[in-house]
Amino acid sequence: MRLPKPNKIIAEKYVTGLSKFRNKAAKVKLSANESALGPSPKAIKEYSRLSKNFKRYPDSEGISLRKTIAKKFKLDLNRIILGSGSDQILELICKAFLRKGDEVIVPKYSFLIYRLYSQMNGAKVLYSKEKNFTISVDEILKMVTKKTKIVFLANPNNPTSTYVDKKKLLFLRKKLRSNILLVVDDAYFEYVKQKDYSSGLQLFSNFKNVIVTRTFSKIYGLAGLRVGWGYGSKEIINSLN
Repeated sequence: MRLPKPNKIIAEKYVTGLSKFRNKAAKVKLSANESALGPSPKAIKEYSRLSKNFKRYPDSEGISLRKTIAKKFKLDLNRIILGSGSDQILELICKAFLRKGDEVIVPKYSFLIYRLYSQMNGAKVLYSKEKNFTISVDEILKMVTKKTKIVFLANPNNPTSTYVDKKKLLFLRKKLRSNILLVVDDAYFEYVKQKDYSSGLQLFSNFKNVIVTRTFSKIYGLAGLRVGWGYGSKEIINSLN
């Protein structure tokens, strides 16, 4: 009997943080950066109120949530995309922009998902060196070739917790070719208080060749709901949609 032949995907499997230890649920789990405090009681109350609607499919365009995000951060509703966690948005970026032979640059110590989705879509991943476990803009620029299509970085970085200051981040975008997409992962921006830091959303909300991703999984403590969002130019968001 002949069976359907799957595509050969050369990429390691993403392994999530340990949820059980010796068949018991982990009480404290740091490997996935989940909130030890949990979500706001207001969020739990609202979740319970809406639970009667779980039998229905949700609004596929997430209009209500997108309106709320747009109002809170003073953004254009039509430039917001929602995803099953920010991971899905990263996946969509790779599907929309990468093809075999393209190159992607990621810092050496960075979120595994960037390289996995890039590899799954046929791209070659190049790893830029870090200095003291901090992303180096100069090292990223050294890796750029004619084949470079996307640069991924988290700021602050996961898992090293270091950050790139706003001047260096703006310098990176200036020096990259305009047709190289810069993806800035803002998953942990709420935790940085240094004065020389600015989030990707603050720096690049008006750039056409940058997309910024954010999540409700970290500071909001809603990892189990798998809700993330991204902000980019209408052209980028239309492609992802």
